[in-house]
Amino acid sequence: MRIKTEIFMIPIEISLSFMFLLFTTTSAQPPIYMYNFCENATLLSSSYKDNVETLLSWLTIDSFKSNGYNFTTVNSNNNNNDDAVYGLYSCRYDITGYFCQFCITTAASELSRRCPNAVRAIIWYDICIIRYSNQSFNGSVSLTPTWNITGPRIIKVMFQ
Repeated sequence: MRIKTEIFMIPIEISLSFMFLLFTTTSAQPPIYMYNFCENATLLSSSYKDNVETLLSWLTIDSFKSNGYNFTTVNSNNNNNDDAVYGLYSCRYDITGYFCQFCITTAASELSRRCPNAVRAIIWYDICIIRYSNQSFNGSVSLTPTWNITGPRIIKVMFQ
């Protein structure tokens, strides 16, 4: 009799576990916005704007399958690179796949909204960053933009 009871209990335990998983939902928390910088231009060509949109779209797609970082260039087929857009994204080292893509998608959408006429733009979140420019910055050290944060805590230096 005991054997039959154990056989009946296993399917009930499995079905209860399944129901728990079915009704338990997980959702990704939105990344925390930190700062953005836009260098606006008074006159942007429509091809440059189109290339920025293409770049941001590519970054969101590529961020799912990469290791959390990539750099690319988008330009029209006009042989003179006057509308070339250089861009990159980077996620924190422990963020890859869906979570990196979620942050990059959020950042790209917000960057389009905040910097619609930017020739250069950058946006920081707590776990990712997007940057684009009309000039190549790959392998260059950038000293601007700068960004200072002050917090509510007072830090005391104690020497003994």
